[in-house]
Parts: sequence; structure tokens; C-alpha cells
Amino acid sequence: MTHRKVNLSILLIMLITFLTAIILNLVDSSSVADATNIKLSSSTTPPLKTIVKAENTATPSGIAEPKTIVEDTGIQNGQLVIMQRPDWKFEGNLKEQLERLKIAAENGNDEASYVLAMNLRHCYYSPVDDIAFEKKLEQVYEFSDNELAVANITKRYEYCSGIDQKQRNQFYNYSKDAASNGYVAAQEYIGSITSELFMESQGYKNLERDQFIKVRDGFIEQKIGFLQQAAKNGSIKALIRLSNMNHSQNYGENGHVKSFAFNQLILELTQNNKTYNKYSWFQQRMHPQLTSDEIDNAFAMSEEWLEIIRSNGTLYLNGN
Repeated sequence: MTHRKVNLSILLIMLITFLTAIILNLVDSSSVADATNIKLSSSTTPPLKTIVKAENTATPSGIAEPKTIVEDTGIQNGQLVIMQRPDWKFEGNLKEQLERLKIAAENGNDEASYVLAMNLRHCYYSPVDDIAFEKKLEQVYEFSDNELAVANITKRYEYCSGIDQKQRNQFYNYSKDAASNGYVAAQEYIGSITSELFMESQGYKNLERDQFIKVRDGFIEQKIGFLQQAAKNGSIKALIRLSNMNHSQNYGENGHVKSFAFNQLILELTQNNKTYNKYSWFQQRMHPQLTSDEIDNAFAMSEEWLEIIRSNGTLYLNGN
């Protein structure tokens, strides 16, 4: 009896040992599985992104971003009509077109006046005859053997052949007639004529000093007036020239303030990225040079002109 109890005790101990081993194995397997799951979970979790705060590249307060301007639409929702300047150069010889253009200009055709003015100005410095042409070529060959320069001189001479110097000097009168009638392309062109060219071509070069200054200053005043008219009709060329003139401080008071205002209008109207970046840089450079009152005055001026431009409803880009 005692021997049987001993055997039963031994069997019970062995059973307990066996069960304990099984339980321990199960626990270890679960731990390994959990560890594997943790590892897999870590490998599939997206890494945290490093967020870098972008540098503030905004333009100074009030400087505008480019506006969307739709071509060939009327004044709708503040949009402007993009106007095209006429092509003024012809194939062949200018003389073939001269009489037709003169008749049209004399009958009040502003486009004809502008086209004629541009052509006569193009011919102004071209040799008027064969002797002058040969002399011009000699000058070129004396300083360089530039085939491109020779080709350009020859091409212009052939284009302008038969137009005498007196006719060529009329470029100003034809452009002034069209500009006075509000033809924007002619107003832009008058704005590009230097006072030196005006005085020389119109026969004022040898006036007495006081009279010379009076005539020259009268032309400059007229030139600025035409540029302002063109600018208020949306001419970016005119705005650029007005900005440059005022920045020089040679054309009246508050030149830098006016230049800042014109630059702001260019930023509002241009559709050219290069032009926008250029004048945005000008604004940033000028900003610290002006007082807060001057900046306020410049923005007020640009806003006033912008309303006039929108009211007139046209835009002349700086391209063609």
C-alpha cells in the first residue's frame, strides 16, 4: 500500500513537471511573437517628417502680385483689353509706300501717321546717297571687318533709298500729329525721342542759348505729357519711361516717390515675369529710402492712376 502511494506521488510530480514545461514554452513563444510584432510594427510606421519653416519671401507691404489680364475681352469685371501696336516695317523699298502713307496721314489716319513716322525715324541716320553710303562703309571697315554691321548698313540703305533728309526729318511732325489725337503708340514713340535728336532734326541746334533752352524744355514738357496720357491708357512702355525719368530726379519734385508709384503700376499690369521680378527688386531697393508718408503718397498715386487705367479699359504690353 505504501509502495503504491509512493508510485502515485512520483507520477503526480512528473505530471506537474510536464505541464509546467508546456506552460513555460507557451509563454516564451508568445513573448517571441510579441517581440516580432513590435519589430514589424516599427518598420512599417512612416517616419516623422521634419517640417522646415519656409523663409518669408513676401514683397514689402503693398507691393502687388501680377494681375490676370484677358486679351480681347471688354471691360468686364475689371479686365482690360490688350491692344496691339501696328507693324510698321515693309518689304522692299520704303519709297514705294511713301505717297500712300502721306495721303492717308494727311486725311487724318493716325495709324498711317505713326507708321510713316517710325519709318522716317528708321531712315534718319541711314546714308542718303551712294557717296554717303560708301563713306559709311569705309568707317566700318576702318575700325573692324564686321560683316554683320556692313550687312545691316546695306540693308537699311536699300530700304531707305530715295527718301531725302528733309523728308526724314518729318518723323517728329507725323508722330506728334498722331500723338495729339490720342494715338498711344505715337505717344510712346514721342516719349522715346531724346531732346538732342529733337533739337537736331527739327533745326533748333544752333539757336541762341536762352531760346535753345526754352524750345528744349518745351519739348520735354510735351514728351512727359504724352507719356502720361499713354500710361493712363495702360502703356507699360510709358510707365517704364516715366519711372526712369523720375528716378533720375531731373524732372520735377518728388522724383523717387513718383518712380515708386510708377513701378507699382508696372507690377500691377505686367504679364512678363522678367519685368515683374526686375521692378519688384527696384521696389524693395527703394522701400528703405522713402519715409512712411512718401510710401503712402506713392501708393495713393498708383491707386488713383490704376482706377483711371481700368476706366479706360486698355493695356499696351511692353512686347510688340
